[in-house]
Amino acid sequence: MKEQRDIIAKIIDRVAEPGQERAKPEEQSNFPNVMAALSNRIEKFVFDPDADMSFSRWFSRYKDVFSEDAKQLSESNKVRLLCEKLDSMAFEKYQRHVLPTDVSQIGFDVTIEALKQLFDYKTSLFTTRYQCLKLEKSDAEDYLTYTGRVNEFCEKAKIHELDSDGIKCLLWIFGLKSQQEAEIRQRLIAILDREHKAGRSISLH
Repeated sequence: MKEQRDIIAKIIDRVAEPGQERAKPEEQSNFPNVMAALSNRIEKFVFDPDADMSFSRWFSRYKDVFSEDAKQLSESNKVRLLCEKLDSMAFEKYQRHVLPTDVSQIGFDVTIEALKQLFDYKTSLFTTRYQCLKLEKSDAEDYLTYTGRVNEFCEKAKIHELDSDGIKCLLWIFGLKSQQEAEIRQRLIAILDREHKAGRSISLH
């Protein structure tokens, strides 16, 4: 893996970096192979909320490929590589979102932020915290995988910032199990979010 990265870096350094001696013809012809090598290391992004696959989760896996292995690529080539790894539905949604600007005219960092807005979860903080209480181990999971999932979910929900009153309120809402109380649960969670955003303390009393 390290040898592959070194080879890619050397070729890109000769081909893409401005101000250097012009690359030899054989190095220029290798440039598409470098793009292909980078592309082959990155799986397609398919937005799937049910599988907990947001853009931020996907990008965190391949961030080093873009920031390190592809750091000598031009801005436009990094954007092209990124857009090639979006599945057709994700790319079309992003393309419509940025109209009338062409995707190739948008910088890499701006592209990343736009994709996060489109393909990240928009659940509220207390909704995420409430969902933590509903976590269950599936039969297909081993204990290590389940532990990792619980840890990740609790960090996302910022459980460490909850005080005892906040925990009491969540447990009270969690106890409303009836389907007839579904709307009440949603309203109460919305109230917790509103109070939290306003900086007001919450309690059962």
